[in-house]
Amino acid sequence: MNTIAKNGVTHIEQGRTFSLQLSSGRSLPVRWSRAALGEALDAVLIDGPERLDVLRRLDDYPHVRRLLDADCLDAARQRKSQVRQWLSEGLHVFGAYKVGLKLVRLAHASGVAIKGFLDNDRTRQGSTLEGVLVRHPSELALENAVVLIASGRHGNAIHAQLNRIPGIRLVNMSEFLYALDAPHAAGDFPDFVEAPASEPFRFISAFLRLDDERSRQVFDTLIGMRTRLSIALADSVKSPCDEEYFDAQFVGPAHAARFVDAGAAAGDTLCRLETRFGPVEQAWLFEPELPAYYEALKHFAPRAQVWLFNMGLDEVSSRATYRPGLSYDIANEMQSAIPADITSYIQGVPLDAVVSGRVGLFKLDIEGMEARALRGARAIIARDKPVIAVCAYHRADDYWKLIDEVLSIRPDYRVGIRLYADILEDITLYFH
Repeated sequence: MNTIAKNGVTHIEQGRTFSLQLSSGRSLPVRWSRAALGEALDAVLIDGPERLDVLRRLDDYPHVRRLLDADCLDAARQRKSQVRQWLSEGLHVFGAYKVGLKLVRLAHASGVAIKGFLDNDRTRQGSTLEGVLVRHPSELALENAVVLIASGRHGNAIHAQLNRIPGIRLVNMSEFLYALDAPHAAGDFPDFVEAPASEPFRFISAFLRLDDERSRQVFDTLIGMRTRLSIALADSVKSPCDEEYFDAQFVGPAHAARFVDAGAAAGDTLCRLETRFGPVEQAWLFEPELPAYYEALKHFAPRAQVWLFNMGLDEVSSRATYRPGLSYDIANEMQSAIPADITSYIQGVPLDAVVSGRVGLFKLDIEGMEARALRGARAIIARDKPVIAVCAYHRADDYWKLIDEVLSIRPDYRVGIRLYADILEDITLYFH
């Protein structure tokens, strides 16, 4: 295997593995190949020699670089042991809303005692959620207490608020899920934490497919959040939540005018899109949950340019049993005659079989079915090259597998990634 020093010659042969010396002196096996990222088992894959300029600077991205170290999960595993001990004492949950509700249900199922909800919203004071009393943090003596921070968008602010209390022991959502070996989206949270360390060449290769520096900084931070169970890291790269799916670097008015929404819920994303870009020329909304679908119908049915489908997107025509546990309306906020726990089926269809008109923006948030839905839209993606905004936090391998799916259809896409929360959710891959 040939070696290219950090300041050496950059002439390399396609398909041949060589050794690249990083600025730290460490050598890394690299291969110039158009193969899928899934093939990055024994070397980092680059899709062109120009990627070497970034790869040579891998030491500038400390969390991605640490994937090459055998001990990169040591801190997470030590924290896991410590948090498990704390959970045996029971805990308070700060955040009496969707994230808190989800974590309290998990705690109850895992035998972890919940001492109460905490929330800064005084209108919630004295109410109960999941049978647990909600109180303002000023009402309690929280010295030496164990408190789980249950907020997607305010986690770091809550941490700063509580961290002034003497002896308080704070646990973030990632630490809690890892300590319980809990399920996460379409997989298990331990897999989500450990996959980058067990498949370093795939994740580093995915990092090298990113085409802008901000995306590389976000990716590096996300790897740190996963392998170190950190939420504090998010503060340096998090984008405003109202930009989710619509980052101005990737999405413009011409894209938004013809919009496909997979996982449309009650149409809230379309509302945000039109607030930002104005009325759509055409929108296709896919929502399999009956209560959310009917809520969307109330708002959009009179508009001829908005088509609503009570179905999901898939690679082929399919039918699956609806699982209420995946409902986005976890707090039962929608007023609907259709019960959220109704036994029903989700019909899946390929986008190519339903949509014939031009597509400018294709958003996907469908609980781990994103890869299958992309394959079911191959013809539209190949024909129109829409901007694709796809959630990348449901499966442990989303960061590289979704890149493989899209680039297998059109290798001329550029790739970006953004984070919109303090936790390992609301992560969007952009293809533009």
